[in-house]
Amino acid sequence: MATIFKPSKRNARAKRATPADKGVFELHIERLADDGRGIAHHNSKVVFVLGALPGERVQARVLKRHKRFDEAESVQLLAASGHRVEPPCSQYGQCGGCQLQHLAYPEQVEHKRLRLSAIIDECVDVEVMAGPPEAYRHRARLSYRAGHLGFKAAATHHIVDTTACSVLEPALNAAIAAVREPLLRALKQSHQAELLFSLGEGGRVGLAIEDSRRRSREWSESLANALLPAVQLYQMRSSDGIWVNDCEPLRYSSSVSHALHFTPTDFTQANRELNSQLVERSVAWLDAQAGEFVIDYFCGLGNFSFPLAQSGASVLAVDAGEDMLAQARQRAQVQALTMEFACADLFDSAQIPLRQASAALLDPPRAGARAVCEAIAGSPSMRRVVYVSCDPATLARDLAILCEAGFEIKKAAMVDMFPHTHHMESLILLER
Repeated sequence: MATIFKPSKRNARAKRATPADKGVFELHIERLADDGRGIAHHNSKVVFVLGALPGERVQARVLKRHKRFDEAESVQLLAASGHRVEPPCSQYGQCGGCQLQHLAYPEQVEHKRLRLSAIIDECVDVEVMAGPPEAYRHRARLSYRAGHLGFKAAATHHIVDTTACSVLEPALNAAIAAVREPLLRALKQSHQAELLFSLGEGGRVGLAIEDSRRRSREWSESLANALLPAVQLYQMRSSDGIWVNDCEPLRYSSSVSHALHFTPTDFTQANRELNSQLVERSVAWLDAQAGEFVIDYFCGLGNFSFPLAQSGASVLAVDAGEDMLAQARQRAQVQALTMEFACADLFDSAQIPLRQASAALLDPPRAGARAVCEAIAGSPSMRRVVYVSCDPATLARDLAILCEAGFEIKKAAMVDMFPHTHHMESLILLER
């Protein structure tokens, strides 16, 4: 069983909550909230219940009281849902990474499909793109504090000591296990540290560390040698500065015809199989013709840009990350692709390029793409948009902007990029 390290109360900033009832009370769970908690009513007030499923009767204890709703946890299951299953991970309920392992996977998928269907007001049928619910992540963020290494517990800075994770790819689990002891020895004087692991093709695993303690070049080089051959240390960031190792980039195929080259600090989709499906479906939906001018907003390393260019489109790839753009530009030159790159803050309407493009692909962070959507809405040349979203709330806001400007939703897909969690990726095609 996993152990949980809890920082001293003198160092923890505990949130003050309205005192909760000492006893428990019975609730009937009506449906799931977007974050995976059960929804019930008690004394004419909505209650969000951790660990409960629709149709269940539970004994629940209030954790926090708010003006319009309460938060509770299930302490005893009185009548179980037929969709309740045994979680595949022994750390479930302690680690904060997953929220839905107690719900059968087909029901997880259906829950997310219905969420997206509600956002687009059922104007089109929502397709489902899903893969294996375990062993799918090729990257992981672990935390270190006072001799403990693992994932953070839900809604806290407590550390769940982790030896394996059911949603990590097996090769990544094996590499983390192989370097756990040398990392604990090396970091024992640190107050805290963050560790980013990434798995590439061929089983290569890279690591980047951010450490609160001052670390010299000699210390970093010694640690890098101690982690070999299981893991390559790419970067050590500390108050002494940044030490960067001379390592070949990792790589994985983002589509049939393109491979991403990346380091552990670069953003890549965590689920390699679903990312490949997402890229291929997005390119097919956008259906860019040979020579057509397309803009890829929030392009990153070129996850979508390169497959679009390889299909014959003339691509302008835009992002705020100069380092990622430099890497992508170099690869485009090697492949002799018709691509341009522009560095711009896409949350600043004054910096957003349009240049008479007829089609666009958007893959923004959780904050969405409001400024980009407003620019596209006002562009007379823009006719097709593929929007890849990782946040339902900002997706709903941005779709409203585009639809008010005459765009219509033609296709939609729920992409289950993160099984066993409440997170979902959405894929939308709009035309006008």
